[in-house]
Amino acid sequence: MNADCAAGRHQYEEIQRVEATPTEDGEVAFRCTACGQQYTQILFATDHLWGEWVVVRQPTCTVAGERRRTCTRAMPHDEYGAIPALGHNYTASVTREPGCEEPGETTFVCSRCNDSYTEPIAAIEHTLEDFIAQEPCCLEPGARTFTCVHDCGHSYDEEIPAGGQHNFGEWVVEIPAEEGLEGLEARICLRSTCDERETRQLAALPVPENSFPAMDVVLVSANIGFTSFFLFLLIPYLLCFRHLKKRRSAVQRRDALRKEVEAHYGFS
Repeated sequence: MNADCAAGRHQYEEIQRVEATPTEDGEVAFRCTACGQQYTQILFATDHLWGEWVVVRQPTCTVAGERRRTCTRAMPHDEYGAIPALGHNYTASVTREPGCEEPGETTFVCSRCNDSYTEPIAAIEHTLEDFIAQEPCCLEPGARTFTCVHDCGHSYDEEIPAGGQHNFGEWVVEIPAEEGLEGLEARICLRSTCDERETRQLAALPVPENSFPAMDVVLVSANIGFTSFFLFLLIPYLLCFRHLKKRRSAVQRRDALRKEVEAHYGFS
């Protein structure tokens, strides 16, 4: 641009303008009002014509990277942009298994930079199974044992309350009552762990009028039997005694007759 001007200093004014479009450059023409000198100024297209991004600095897990691209329109110029930090890429692994009362541990290691940290794993708590160590009875308590299934050795016992009273079934007659004779009935506890048994007397049945009580019948029958047995033993004795008595009478008659004959006939 020529610096000489009749006025000593150029006095420019805009004489023509072509506006830039997104893809085409425009221009503005200026002219000096004193000497008539002109010049043109380019108006760059409103959209850049960018090239590909070029990585200037690679990002890391914790530090952002940087990239650059260049606009190829008219007067080339660059634009810079940040590349976000990658962040850690952790892989988790259990480095200590949790127990029922002790926490475990998980270790996280970044596959890119080997950064690591640990987190606790909550204790898993006891998982209990129970079994009856002693069945309860009506009046005696039982016992139930609880054991952890994780083989940690944890266990404890718990009392099973006693039934508090027997659970008897129905009364069952064992000896029926008879006329003049008491009977007997019994009942047992229905719980499998109890063998308690109760008994009670049954009142004797009334004896009808003009009849012997059952016991009297028994006694009479016994007396009749005893008498019959005694008579059975006595009859041979009586028969023998009768035979001896008749023999004695026969001997006495024979002796008397002998004495009469001797006296009559003079036998000596």
